[in-house]
Amino acid sequence: MKKSARVTLTVVAAVGCAARAQQAPNPCEPANFNEKACQVAVKGHGYCSGGAWVPQHYQKYPYYYGFSQAYAAAGGIVTSAPVETCRRAGHLLGRRGGFGKTGTGVAGHAGS
Repeated sequence: MKKSARVTLTVVAAVGCAARAQQAPNPCEPANFNEKACQVAVKGHGYCSGGAWVPQHYQKYPYYYGFSQAYAAAGGIVTSAPVETCRRAGHLLGRRGGFGKTGTGVAGHAGS
């Protein structure tokens, strides 16, 4: 491997690690549990991290509440995730079809 390729890979890896370090934690994880933020995340199927929407598949809310309580009871330290707001990417797409007007038109004529 050439020296320039190694340097590029090293820089890319460092940027990736820095981006991951800045990502807000999932508010439903036991160590980061935040009751209000987790309820919003479960209802909205994701959470905000650094102003960006992170889609996530969740189980029903009581699962996460019980899991966090068990984690804390076992001596786990909970550092509550902050509540963030951001614009959901899904809101930028059309309601049907997922591709704006084209998707809506196609979805509207799918049964014809």
